[in-house]
Amino acid sequence: MIRHWDPQGKYKKGFLREYDHWILEVSFRQHTLGCFIIFAKRKVEKISELRGNELIELRKVMKDIEDALIKVFNPGRFNYLQMGNSLHHLHFHGIPRYERSKKFAGKVWLDKTWGHNPVWTRTEVDNEFVIVLKKKILKVLA
Repeated sequence: MIRHWDPQGKYKKGFLREYDHWILEVSFRQHTLGCFIIFAKRKVEKISELRGNELIELRKVMKDIEDALIKVFNPGRFNYLQMGNSLHHLHFHGIPRYERSKKFAGKVWLDKTWGHNPVWTRTEVDNEFVIVLKKKILKVLA
């Protein structure tokens, strides 16, 4: 698999699942607990360039990860961002939203902007955290 979005393989430890048209990964930027990214496998920049079968499968990818995260962390909702400002390859940032704090991996996670736009962070978590989170999600990812 060619990782157009990560040619040096810096973020490959976040890999969760490969679909026909999409790659699902744990995000190294945990804006809230359980953030993920869905990357198009085909080199494409705009949602409007997606083919019908890619759009249908995108719904399945979103449903799979939402169902898994509901099982393990029970977020109240999900926000999706698709911007493409610095990475010109179609991808969606999935941000689970929580009304109450969550404890995971020795840390208390608080969604300080519940009910409003999420806070965007450039801070990255380490490989070890990504691996722990990935294992937790993979136990329930359908």
